[in-house]
Amino acid sequence: MIVISKKIGLYTFLVSILAILIYLFVYYLSVTDATNIRLEGYVFDEETKQPINKVMIIINNERYEDNKGNKNYDEYLGHDKIKLYSDKNGYYATIINKSAFLWLDFNKEGYLDVEEKGQYSEKKMEYKTFMKKN
Repeated sequence: MIVISKKIGLYTFLVSILAILIYLFVYYLSVTDATNIRLEGYVFDEETKQPINKVMIIINNERYEDNKGNKNYDEYLGHDKIKLYSDKNGYYATIINKSAFLWLDFNKEGYLDVEEKGQYSEKKMEYKTFMKKN
């Protein structure tokens, strides 16, 4: 009986260690900067559903790696602000070299400002944003 109980205790201990190692491995993979992110989207008038030209889009980009190559996976060391404008079709696009997390701010005179909530970066990010007139 004592031998079985020791085996169960050892088995439980080994499974616990394995679970911790798997968690740490998955965590490490999830906290890296994505590279060459294609970010694109369209901006529309909320009421008319028509595209809006010349909307200023500010991409707030956070990176684990700073401009000198230092990395810290506990906090964002690199910060970028990228400014774009939508075209006559309401379209905008850019390539971001490195990113872990980003959010977008939209500004156009005559419209209320809009913020797209933050997201962890992926290889391709697409947005469809509607703006309301003042």
